[in-house]
Amino acid sequence: MSFERPAFHTILIKGKRGNLFSVLYSAGGKKPNPTVLLLHGIPGNEQNEDLAQELRRKGFNVLTFHYSGCFGSDGEYSLANDLEDAETVLDFILNDNKFGLDKTKIFAVGHSLGSFVCGQILSKRKEIKAGVFITPCNIGRIFDIKSESPDLYRKTVEFLEESRLWLNGVKENQLLKELLKHKNDYPLESIAKQISTKPILVVEGTLDEITPPKYHSRPFINALKQQEYEYLQAVTLETDHFLSDMRIELAESVCSFLKKFS
Repeated sequence: MSFERPAFHTILIKGKRGNLFSVLYSAGGKKPNPTVLLLHGIPGNEQNEDLAQELRRKGFNVLTFHYSGCFGSDGEYSLANDLEDAETVLDFILNDNKFGLDKTKIFAVGHSLGSFVCGQILSKRKEIKAGVFITPCNIGRIFDIKSESPDLYRKTVEFLEESRLWLNGVKENQLLKELLKHKNDYPLESIAKQISTKPILVVEGTLDEITPPKYHSRPFINALKQQEYEYLQAVTLETDHFLSDMRIELAESVCSFLKKFS
């Protein structure tokens, strides 16, 4: 093992569509350190950099990146590409011999649509030991939401279309068509059984008008409970989708949870 100071690294990770613009918050102290794959939402305006900094202070490396076609990364954006990009970055972690990333202690943390990505990679890759879902966007059940709350469905479709302005290569209604194609395998409930052996933290916001818990996190939590999870924790905070006035509480919840398994 070696002792190092905390550091900040910008990295271009080679993906199938070109470079993925990535940032590594490298923890100080003895190497290797447990590593968090931090996944942002759509289009990715909220980077959760304060959470990354706090996780680093607690001894975690944090690797975050922009999906294909998003904020400087090459290629075109799609939900399927989001999932593939996340696996590409995970493979980078597993093959790293430079930054002192602990390959036996890898965690995924997703915010909003990043929680969709978090759930999918958590279900597919055994290397990820636990997952954190922050005000999760359960985008896969959008057609269930259409019947449950037409107004929320309309707002969600509008939000997806507005996000196109920030993303490369997304045509009108493209994301909605992609969701229709994957309506059976993209809902978070669909992966509950696959991740039933992994610790899960879900953070909800009671004032969240973008992904209200009733339609997004609650169906997921209920599906998890049916699997008789050994470790499922749900934290409900009186705040909005971005946890604007409860960032400290968010960081404390996430760090405390991950420390138990690192």
